[in-house]
Amino acid sequence: MPRIRLLLLVLLSAAAPVPAQEPLTLAGAVQRAARVGPAAQAAAGTRAVIVGRARADAQFANPMLELRRENQGAPIPYDDFITLTLPVSVTGRRFALRDALAAARARGAADSLAVLRTAEHAAARAWWEAWVATEQLEGARRQAQRFAELARFDSLRAAEGAAAAAAALRTRLEADRAAYAAATSEAQAARALGTLASLLGDEDASALVLASPDLGDVAAEIPDDSTALRVALAARPDVVAARAGAPEAARRRAAERRNVLPDVGLSGGYKGTAGYSTAQFGVILTPPLLNANGGARERSLGEWLLADADRRATELRARADVRSALVAARAMDAALAGLDAARLTRADEVAAAAEAAYREGAATLTETLEALRAVTDLRKATLRALADRALVRLDLRRALGAHPVEMN
Repeated sequence: MPRIRLLLLVLLSAAAPVPAQEPLTLAGAVQRAARVGPAAQAAAGTRAVIVGRARADAQFANPMLELRRENQGAPIPYDDFITLTLPVSVTGRRFALRDALAAARARGAADSLAVLRTAEHAAARAWWEAWVATEQLEGARRQAQRFAELARFDSLRAAEGAAAAAAALRTRLEADRAAYAAATSEAQAARALGTLASLLGDEDASALVLASPDLGDVAAEIPDDSTALRVALAARPDVVAARAGAPEAARRRAAERRNVLPDVGLSGGYKGTAGYSTAQFGVILTPPLLNANGGARERSLGEWLLADADRRATELRARADVRSALVAARAMDAALAGLDAARLTRADEVAAAAEAAYREGAATLTETLEALRAVTDLRKATLRALADRALVRLDLRRALGAHPVEMN
């Protein structure tokens, strides 16, 4: 009986329908890139490297315990030593490095978020490009099917003497061109889906099915220049990281300047010799006779100059990004004020009407071919314009330091 039940369970599980994969939305692609894509690991690694290096520099030196015996095996009594050496930060260098650690934590968090935000925007851009490519592929396949039907129709008419053989050859040529365009579109869609899959951490791009985008979200209100600049300088992760890097470098510079004089080491312990128990103590100093920490001070000065220059360059780049993104968004909204996805449906209706008119003899071959080419151009231009409008808004959100998708 148990074997029969197991066999029935196996058969039922094999016969059960495989659930269809849910279409991948723009928000879903962004979330997957941030959670399971390579960027998630890279973001965690970026923060760990920055904070770990700062912690290694700021940590206090461990005390040293020495247990030593002298004169073992000699004809004179042996001596026992127990010595504890404790480094003391008299110059305050370690405290300055610990202050730098606090700034490094802020920089590490901002750098980690910058890596993640870059990956999220890259995934959003790749999703839009993949959507355009798959939609172009669908249209190219329909167009190739239309031309193939027309080519068969004209070849039959030419065989019956109802149409010229030249017309049939021309229709066949257009059908071959449409088939080639469909093959090219298929290759472009495969490349676009492969790029998206790599950002999402998927090994197989053929399983990706994209959902239809909500094109109404790309027409959100554009902020004014002053508000946009203020938001960007406060929210952009790269600006936050650069602003944290400058004080971190300044505190490291202060630490190296304090290291001109060495820290002091205090030692104390027990000594047993010739049957007597005695105490010992000492002070450990490293006089700066040959090395006054000049190289480290010069290096820290250079790191501070570079960090401050990076802060300034990042702020200037953020301002330029915001201004150019605002100009692009306003220009795109003005140029594509009445554009919507309904134009794609109308284009397909025009193509079907042109094909039907030709079959019924109400249109010439030249008129039909021109109509179908116009439909192809209209579809390509509409898809590209819809995606470009969305990408311009995506660039604006990136310039502002915002998440690529409004998450409810």
